[in-house]
Amino acid sequence: MRNTTSQRARRRFLGQLGALAGAAARPVIRHPAAALSTLGALNWSRLAAAADVPGDYKALICIFLYGGNDSHNCVIPSDPDGHATYARARRGLTIEADTLLPLPDAAHLDPLGRSFGLNPDMAALKPVYDAGRLAATLSVGPLVEPLTKQQYRDRTRRRPPSIGSHSDQQFQTQTCGIFDADMGYTGWHGRLSDYFYGSNVGLSTFTNVSLSGDNVIQVGEQVLPYAVNTRGEIEVPVSRFVGGGLQGRLDAGRRALLFGTPHVFDGAYSEKKARALEGNQALAEALADAQPIAGFPPGRLGGQLQAIAQIISVASRIGIRRQTFFASMGGFDTHSDQNNRHPRLIRELADGMAAFDAWAQANGLGEKVTTFSASEFARTFAMNGNNGSDHAWSGVQFVQGAAVRGGLYGRMPDQTIDGPDDVGGRGRFIPDTAVDQVAATLAKWYGVPADDLPIICPNIANFDTDDLGFMV
Repeated sequence: MRNTTSQRARRRFLGQLGALAGAAARPVIRHPAAALSTLGALNWSRLAAAADVPGDYKALICIFLYGGNDSHNCVIPSDPDGHATYARARRGLTIEADTLLPLPDAAHLDPLGRSFGLNPDMAALKPVYDAGRLAATLSVGPLVEPLTKQQYRDRTRRRPPSIGSHSDQQFQTQTCGIFDADMGYTGWHGRLSDYFYGSNVGLSTFTNVSLSGDNVIQVGEQVLPYAVNTRGEIEVPVSRFVGGGLQGRLDAGRRALLFGTPHVFDGAYSEKKARALEGNQALAEALADAQPIAGFPPGRLGGQLQAIAQIISVASRIGIRRQTFFASMGGFDTHSDQNNRHPRLIRELADGMAAFDAWAQANGLGEKVTTFSASEFARTFAMNGNNGSDHAWSGVQFVQGAAVRGGLYGRMPDQTIDGPDDVGGRGRFIPDTAVDQVAATLAKWYGVPADDLPIICPNIANFDTDDLGFMV
């Protein structure tokens, strides 16, 4: 595969125009160090051709929580000493200990002797946890390499740039720890899809499907996000309502309009849009006689997850064996009035995830689909002066599915303000687990051999394990 600067610029340009749907698109996440070079100048087409083609179906679903989820109020110390430390810092944000839903895990005992509970506003996920299909990965965040508080202060080890910046840490989380311009601008789901490009014998257009517009995580060298609305369509294909003669004339007119430009970028975009519209027609036809899926809660996330379920239900008809999906929620930047905002958000998250789990189990897909939450950072452990919390660093991510080994994974930080894990004096805790390690664990389940994990997770060799153990 030739890999000239102009080709890379064209590819990146098209990646930023990936949201072709009626769904509201989130602005493209930019990073000052992002370049148009490829990840190690890999020949993706040759690599994809050499990779084993899996015969089964698997899907990864990312639910991104924009704004920085206060996960310190999702998984909470429930023992007397741990909860007292928590309450001193959280003050008016405190969730009372007697309301917490226990998260027992005898296999992963806390080094400080703490026990933990789930926020009661996330009660919908408690049965999923009890059934062993939900893992909470503790203290996760972007890292270049392991880091202690002393190393952070004296800068003897590399640390991510612009800690606490929404755009930078969204980029770092979705690209899985890309910090260097020479590493290129691709997301880790995009690299997964490039790796398995040959697996999708049907319409590879539907390899990376976004229900929430533009994103970085699904941008690959060969595979880009395909954005649809919550009905699973860009627009209603005319062929569902008119005869073939009129359809042919309309198609010809559409192509003439799309390709009626000599400009290279306009032409490239037009070609991409034409393929997307044709792909959308195929998707709509596959969905035409599919049974409507019920059981999802109202609201934006419920609609996104319902549409994802509908698309998964017809994956075999369009020849897809490996898929990623992107859904999102906003509103997590809770600098003020957090007690009136955050409970509603995490209820919506928990209700949506639980509904998706129920659908997957009922349809025999539990081991084939894995859902995980992600956010750019958690909030400060200490409450601010506006009944809210501010930008911090490490936080909790949830992973759900029948292929998940349920439980608590990683080490919850020492939550003492200005303690050994706090680099900001207000509870901005250093991650104990890198986003690379979470991604590598999911990538291995998805089918990537251990030797090839650095292709997906560029910094994984810097950490002591590439498998956190939460997937079978």
